[in-house]
Amino acid sequence: MEKYVGWDRYVEKFRYLSIPAAVFRGLLDLADENALVTVAERLGVELPKEITSFWFKDFNLETYLKYISNAAEYGNVFEAEIENEGRNYTISIHHEYGKKWSTALKHFHDKAIRTYLKTIPHIETTESTVTMRFEVP
Repeated sequence: MEKYVGWDRYVEKFRYLSIPAAVFRGLLDLADENALVTVAERLGVELPKEITSFWFKDFNLETYLKYISNAAEYGNVFEAEIENEGRNYTISIHHEYGKKWSTALKHFHDKAIRTYLKTIPHIETTESTVTMRFEVP
């Protein structure tokens, strides 16, 4: 019931799909990395604002962080930790889907942060992690 309240009832409106992790990983392995970057950047501009405005009726730093937390808790594609010290934020994402997924997440969140939070993030990636650091104005 908690998953329905916190996730399912919202993502149904956006036509989210549930697929086995092996299928998701296989699709990523087949995807062209440049195409993934292009799609991730486009979606980074579109989805965060659309989804958070629908879920929380507003888009701001707090709702963006809730969006990431909800996606981590219920979306099953990554785990996230969010830390802040004053105006400095660090978002650490861990996943099991390889370098291409790290690249896609990097470009998605880079676009979202630049577009909506009006700041430039410093993002580092590995095979299974994405670490984003930024300061809010």
